[in-house]
Amino acid sequence: MDVSEAISKRCSIRKWKDKGVEKEVLLKVLEAGRRAPSWANVQPWRFIIVQDKKKQKELTIAAGGQETVSSAPVVIVACAVPNDFSKSAERRAIKELIDTGAVPWLTEEILDDVLLKDEVHSPHLLGKEVMTMRAREQVNIAMAYMTLEAVNQGLGSLWVGSIKLQEVRSALAIPEDVVPHAYLVLGYADEKPSPRPRKALGSILVWEI
Repeated sequence: MDVSEAISKRCSIRKWKDKGVEKEVLLKVLEAGRRAPSWANVQPWRFIIVQDKKKQKELTIAAGGQETVSSAPVVIVACAVPNDFSKSAERRAIKELIDTGAVPWLTEEILDDVLLKDEVHSPHLLGKEVMTMRAREQVNIAMAYMTLEAVNQGLGSLWVGSIKLQEVRSALAIPEDVVPHAYLVLGYADEKPSPRPRKALGSILVWEI
């Protein structure tokens, strides 16, 4: 399946077959998230795979009682790690890019004298709130990659963003420096929803040519 087909086939699923997700299939979905791009390649995400029904029930309560969470075979709790944008972590990630030759124009001198002193390039200079925002942005990218790979693997998925962070943190003993961001609920679909309406392409574009 190519990417365009996966995009066109993806839809939100809320009913699941009574069938578990094979570990090798789940790992392919998670690998897609690992491969997602991120600012300075810091990869500020962590994924908690929840298959214990008692824990899923707690996550359901934290999501306002959405029963599709507890009935699904797998819930991936995607978390953001703002401290991955700390100066030391950011420098380490960018240094790896330099060492692999991925950014031939960049040197350690430029990294230290320009990038890490420029708030446009270094979220750590703008404080915890900005680092948290940036980290959560990057998690969204990883989740999108996983959603498309789920389609490729024959899975249905549901993105659940309305969650009570402290309840999720408590249910899974997530440390304070890690931010629960959203759930990606996975399983084999037991429904075929009609296509959701989308705005016409012409209504969302502005051409500057």
